[in-house]
Amino acid sequence: MSLSFLLLLLLSHLILSAWARGEKRLVPKGQPGQAATARNPGGASSSWSSKSTTSSSSSSASSSPAASLGSQGSGLEQTSFQWSPSGRRTGSLYCRVGIGFHLQIYPDGKVNGSHEANMLSILEIFAVSQGIVGIRGVFSNKFLAMSKKGKLHASARFTDDCKFRERFQENSYNTYASAIHRTENTGREWYVALNKRGKAKRGCSPRVKPQHISTHFLPRFKQLEQPELSFTVTVPEKKKPPNPIKPKVPLSTSRRSPSPVKYRLKFRFG
Repeated sequence: MSLSFLLLLLLSHLILSAWARGEKRLVPKGQPGQAATARNPGGASSSWSSKSTTSSSSSSASSSPAASLGSQGSGLEQTSFQWSPSGRRTGSLYCRVGIGFHLQIYPDGKVNGSHEANMLSILEIFAVSQGIVGIRGVFSNKFLAMSKKGKLHASARFTDDCKFRERFQENSYNTYASAIHRTENTGREWYVALNKRGKAKRGCSPRVKPQHISTHFLPRFKQLEQPELSFTVTVPEKKKPPNPIKPKVPLSTSRRSPSPVKYRLKFRFG
């Protein structure tokens, strides 16, 4: 009985060792074994969570500057303006009626005049066709328009009501008449005008005439400072001719100066 028991133990030991060797061969290189997984259970999940957190943090970091710039840009658009770099005339229209007013366009569609120039009075005048222009408020981003009843207002879209005929007067002022609206019977044009209190007049009013100062506007445009055109002229340096080599003159031998000659005066008497 003892021999058979020993043989069974030996066979079982051999079978277990062979089975363990086979498992070791099946485990690929680079992957942790059972001991490693036991030491760090859930390692894959932790690494995945760390990657997800880093990716989420990087995405939030990349998106945060854009969001901040967007919020800042919206604030800047509402509180500041820039002069148009497209070459259009950008400035203000000054009417000399009363104490003098600058034509201004409000975002809510209101049009009137202000004695002091401000952001609402910054206008952009652009050409539509020959002699026809459009007027846009830079801050309000709306176009000056005249309705069928001759009332001035601001329009969000550029239509035929926003077209005006610009004429240069002899006194260096401009007049702006509606390109499509006029009196049907007489054909009299309707002009943009302000009264002595700075309120917008109706263009159909018989008192609004091109000879009256209420329709005279002086464009005050900001001219960009042009760089000074200057150039430098470099005068070529005159090259000095090389010094001619003087031939060496042999030193002359010193000659003895001759003895001085004495002349005696001879006096003759008689």
